[in-house]
Amino acid sequence: MANTRRDVLDAARALLNRTSLGDLSMRRLATDLGVRPNALYWHFPNKQTLLAALGDDILAVIGTPDSSLTWDDQLTSLATSLREALLSVTDSAELVSSSWASGLSQMTVADQIRGVALIGGLDADDAQAVTTAVCQLTIGLTIEEQTRIQMERLGVAEPSGRDFAGEFDAALRVVVDGARHRASTAVGAH
Repeated sequence: MANTRRDVLDAARALLNRTSLGDLSMRRLATDLGVRPNALYWHFPNKQTLLAALGDDILAVIGTPDSSLTWDDQLTSLATSLREALLSVTDSAELVSSSWASGLSQMTVADQIRGVALIGGLDADDAQAVTTAVCQLTIGLTIEEQTRIQMERLGVAEPSGRDFAGEFDAALRVVVDGARHRASTAVGAH
């Protein structure tokens, strides 16, 4: 029976969770699926396209925020959901970062964040700035956290004792507070 695109993505996710992004190769993935590497190219023309699709798949669990929440609570909810999705798969923050940079990935969550910021009253430039701040904070801090986890697992580093969740929450509060202030200033200017 031939593997489907879903089978390939599931196997890639499992391989990533077992190893690391650096160890995820088309050859190794093909071995896990019991096929020759060229069979994977039926579904994905190259590794970068596979990684972008895997990043999109990892982030697909992020739903639409509850519309009964205030816009700033929706912003917090989206950022928290992004962090949780990234933490669910080894090295996925690095994977998503590189996939977004390549332009091969959908940036649905970034579009949602921008939309919520616009609803909150920010102008287009400020909404984009908030989107950048939230995404870079979330992805960047999660890359650091996942790298630290990997180093500790390999015995290269002792546990740091850092409270990454606390750091994330505090930094996100600063960004959201700033966005709220900018929105109130923009609304007051009209």
